[in-house]
Amino acid sequence: MIYTVQTHAGGGNWATPDGTQSLRVVRSRREVNDVLLDWADTVGRYSDERDAYAFVWKGELDDVTDQYPDFELNFGPRMGVVWIPC
Repeated sequence: MIYTVQTHAGGGNWATPDGTQSLRVVRSRREVNDVLLDWADTVGRYSDERDAYAFVWKGELDDVTDQYPDFELNFGPRMGVVWIPC
């Protein structure tokens, strides 16, 4: 499976990916988790790493530019990655 991951920090909202945001295209759920963990390390330098989250679409960028995200990724109470269906 191919996933498109859009990372965010703090509050706010999502927008469909158009290639200008912070996007990564990966090939497994493990790689998606790694993207969020790496992003949390970056965000954690400035703020609480719980502020880091991501939206995930199933498919490559060209397939998802007009789609609602399939998942939102957050951190659980013990800092594990939680996949929440949208």
